Amino acid sequence: MRSIEFFYDFSSPNCYVSFHKLRRMCERRGITPKYTPLLLGGIFKVTNDAPVPKGSHEYNYMIQNLARLSKELGIGFNPPHERFPINSLRAMRGSYFAEAKGKVEEYISKVFEACWSLDCDISDPQNLRPYLESLGLDFQEFLSFIEKEDTKLKLRNDTDMAYKRGVFGSPTFFIDGVEMYWGTPEILWHIDEIKK
Repeated sequence: MRSIEFFYDFSSPNCYVSFHKLRRMCERRGITPKYTPLLLGGIFKVTNDAPVPKGSHEYNYMIQNLARLSKELGIGFNPPHERFPINSLRAMRGSYFAEAKGKVEEYISKVFEACWSLDCDISDPQNLRPYLESLGLDFQEFLSFIEKEDTKLKLRNDTDMAYKRGVFGSPTFFIDGVEMYWGTPEILWHIDEIKK
């Protein structure tokens, strides 16, 4: 395995846990992962899909499973049930801002932690201010950037591009630019085992 691309959305708790497993796996292997934002709402619109229904058996299992995996990884997991599904639109646009500043991985880590461990409502950009400033990023510049038409278009284009490549949900991974994997974070344990 020479490269791995991670299609993510902050609204997905599976992406949160996957991010941490991916980061550790890549550090150990000496691989720099490529992080590609997408908007799950846009993917769901074209695939006629929807988030896991809150309170369903599937939702309850997902939360239980992610709590188990989070414990194994040593990360916090405190899902904001009352806000699920999460509105991640502006936080996702912010990924491009952090990328332009050379801090995309740090930003992704902070926003995922804020949402899925620290009970922060990431739908309101004002709540992201302390996390941005902890990275040395200018908050007012961030606010301006995420409302630019070019930024909005880039997220739409990346979401469209992901769908054209076969992506139908997140987390999704491409190994060496070709082989696609999708699913719960356990898929990364599988990848780590079989891909040398």
